[in-house]
Amino acid sequence: MRVNGQGTWSPPAVSEAGVDGSSGGPKSRMNNLRQLLPGRGEAVLGLGIGWMMIGMLVMPSSVSYNPGRLYQISLILLLYVPALYLLLRRRAAVWRELWPQPAFRVFLLLLAWATASLGWAQLQRTGDEFGRILSVALFVLGCHLWAGERPQRMRVLLTLVGWGMALCALVYSVMFLRTTPSPDDSRIAGSGVIATSNYAAAAMGAACVWLAQLPQRRRAGSIACLVAVASLLVFVALTQSRSVWLALATCAVLTPLWQRRRATLVVALGVFVLAVVALAWRPEVLMDRGASHRPQILVKALHMIALHPWVGLGQGTDFVIQVGGEHLTHSHNVLTQAAIMLGLPGMLVMMVMWGLVAWSGWRHRGAPLGRVVLGLWVYASVALQFDMPQLLDSPRPGWLLIWLPFALALGLEARDRARREPLARVH
Repeated sequence: MRVNGQGTWSPPAVSEAGVDGSSGGPKSRMNNLRQLLPGRGEAVLGLGIGWMMIGMLVMPSSVSYNPGRLYQISLILLLYVPALYLLLRRRAAVWRELWPQPAFRVFLLLLAWATASLGWAQLQRTGDEFGRILSVALFVLGCHLWAGERPQRMRVLLTLVGWGMALCALVYSVMFLRTTPSPDDSRIAGSGVIATSNYAAAAMGAACVWLAQLPQRRRAGSIACLVAVASLLVFVALTQSRSVWLALATCAVLTPLWQRRRATLVVALGVFVLAVVALAWRPEVLMDRGASHRPQILVKALHMIALHPWVGLGQGTDFVIQVGGEHLTHSHNVLTQAAIMLGLPGMLVMMVMWGLVAWSGWRHRGAPLGRVVLGLWVYASVALQFDMPQLLDSPRPGWLLIWLPFALALGLEARDRARREPLARVH
């Protein structure tokens, strides 16, 4: 604490280490270790958050690649119930931390509007759709309860989960290359929820993004992250998912804006050169499948929005877009999907919320988790224009692209507020 030239209090400078507890003397490291050690309920919740990400890669799915019953039951026991229990125990503190944040209030407005839309939605089981909305809320709140004021917990969890996802990617890649005679003519996918190439690529690409943004204090950790990122990139390459390729390339090229190191600049230039070479050398990889009917899908989606512009069809209402002999159950674009489901007001609320996530990440770009938020925001903003547009749905790769960076942004803002309050009392 110090006094500036105008005689007013100014806060001390807070370094990245001070924000995330990534370094310091022995006493600081001991305090960080104590913060990492969770209580019993928190330990189960942390396991549930990690299992939500890993489980979607390995657990069997039900119809249309929806999360299977066994996976859902495991999430109820490991994620939703512990989150609800801790929320009820700490409800006053959580409310004080989150309610002042504009992003959280916009999030509540989005949930309220989606819940209200169930009243005019054409649903056979309204309770199931409400359960999906509730599951999103519990995941976001659970992430805050787990690591809202303990960012090092989330850093460790994301690192371990990223390594686990890289191991899954490596196993799937080896199996694909061993059993596929001509990999150029086929596209790899995982199993369960990620049994489609685009969904599998989106999940693995998200892990690649956050691992690339998280620094490792030890050489062994850095090597492990490099191997993990390489494994994830090989898998993404084998999916031939052009939207995820574009999202990863955009993220790599823009990373120097918030992480000004020579290595990131070299990677950005390398990705740009590689993209140019790939377009010149193997353009058929990008062009053979054409635009995958995306322009025609957009036209049909805009027509559906025009029929119900203000209230939409209602959250969870089934609809079909017929294009090129295919019957599609979503619009392949997060903005048009939100407008079809929730109307233009719902789409606008979602866009405001998403903009606040970007602003929070930019303000905290000096901290590792701030850079994770920015990286995932750029990555998701590109990938979600082409696939995985479900906003309020069961756990699937879209959660890693939308609700994970949103939850991290809430934690960043809550820590800012916690640091400002003691200064305000002194002033």
